[in-house]
Parts: sequence; structure tokens; C-alpha cells
Amino acid sequence: MANQLQTVIARDTRWLRIAAAVVLAAVLHPAPALAADAVETDPFSLSLGAYFVTRTNGNIRLDRSAGVVTIGTSIDWERDLGGETSMTVPRIDGYYRFAPKHRVDFSWYKIERNGTIATQRDIDFGNIFYPTGTSLESRLDTETTKLAYTYSFYRNPEIETSVSAGLHVTNIEASLQGSGGGVAASNSVTAPLPVFGFRLDYAFTPKWWLRTKYELFFLDSVDAYQGALTDFTISVEHRTFKHVGFGFGLNRSSLDLEVDDDNKRGAFSSVLNGLMLYAVIR
Repeated sequence: MANQLQTVIARDTRWLRIAAAVVLAAVLHPAPALAADAVETDPFSLSLGAYFVTRTNGNIRLDRSAGVVTIGTSIDWERDLGGETSMTVPRIDGYYRFAPKHRVDFSWYKIERNGTIATQRDIDFGNIFYPTGTSLESRLDTETTKLAYTYSFYRNPEIETSVSAGLHVTNIEASLQGSGGGVAASNSVTAPLPVFGFRLDYAFTPKWWLRTKYELFFLDSVDAYQGALTDFTISVEHRTFKHVGFGFGLNRSSLDLEVDDDNKRGAFSSVLNGLMLYAVIR
């Protein structure tokens, strides 16, 4: 499990270095002093926007038992299934602040991916075997919902730093079907996984905010699940009006999940890179 976690974190090393450089430059920037009453006290924030996934890929595997062994092919979404690697989806983020240093954060988005290809190798997926040359239509949907309690341990008009703990719930649905209505295999799993996070928000002018967030979880054989996740976001936000603002940013998330219970055994991994454009209401 430790090796799996190290692998997932290693994927984000370059992004984290960039984020650290940006945050350091912003914090060291001689920002104008803000009035004491400029500390963010909005009771809620709701961000509505588009998530432009510029690059996504991953692997899926669904095993079946064959005597004392299991059989299943690790399927590369792009190479083996000709799956889409970019798309635009709606995304919702926000929070409810019920005390000056305490709030509940939430996030939701759903990514639907399709692919069509003539297979270049044999594929075992669940109880179905697809020989080389099979024309396959595939679908891979992931719906992500996050809910977390956030505690701000340091706040002033320019900086707010917080830690969080909550649930990252991912619903995964995968299906493969031969073209023309041939044999089909499909399965789904919902994984409620614990997540811990750190965030830093920095106001470098009275209206401009830099917001960063890094979330992490790892789970070792708990309730049939084993896996690791990292989720990193950095964005710049402008408070254009008193209760309305606009922002743009980058998001990268990676997920490795293995499932082993009485009903299914398999694995799923995914890496998403994307841009976010949104309007925020406070």
C-alpha cells in the first residue's frame, strides 16, 4: 500500500512544485494591507462553472473466477478501447460557513467517457471474453461527490489556512459491448473513501484571491477497498461585485482503487488534468 501511495503522489510532484512556486511568489509579494474587517466571513459560497478536462486516461479491470485462479485483463482506456481523453463537464463547488473558523465544503462533477475500436488483443472483462478484432463500444462514467469539514487554524485579512477531513465518494460505471448489439458486460461500484486536505487562500489585492487546495487519501483493505487518491487545485478568483465573482484555475486528480468482495473483484485507476472556469456567488 505504501508503494501505491508513493506512486500516486509521485504523479503530482511537478504540479506541486509549480504550485509551491506560485504560492511562495504570491505570499512574498508586497500585497497592500487589508482592513481588519476584510476577513472573509461569507456564510456560504457557491461556484458554478465548466470543467475542461484536457487530458484523461486510466485502466480498468474486472475479474472472474476460474477455479482457484482469477482471470481479468488490465485495459488501458485510450489504447485498448479508443476512449475519449478530453471533454467539458459542469462542476459545482462551495461551502457553508457555520462559524468563523468552521465550515462544510462540497464538490460535485460527473465525467462520461465513450470509445469505439476494433480490439488489438484479447480482452477478458468480467464474465465476457472479447477476442482480438472485436468491434467494441465502451463507456466509462465516473461521478465524484466530496463533502468535508474544514477548520481554519489561521486567518487574517490576507491569508486563510485550513485543514479538512471528509468523504470522497466516487461512483464508477464501466460497460463494454460488441458493435451491433453483440455480447455486453457492465459493472459499477460506489466507493466512499476518507479524504484529508490542506488549503491556503491568499488575497494579494482587496479583490484578487489565490486559492490552493491539496487532498489526499489512502486506504488499505478496509471494507473490500484498497486505494489512494490525490486531488490538487490552484485557482485565481476576482471578487468583481459584492456578492459575485469569477475565477479560473487548474485541477489534477489521480485515483487508484482495488475492489475485492464477494460480488466483484477488479481495479480502476484514472488521472485527470483540467481547466476550470466559474462564477462564484457569496
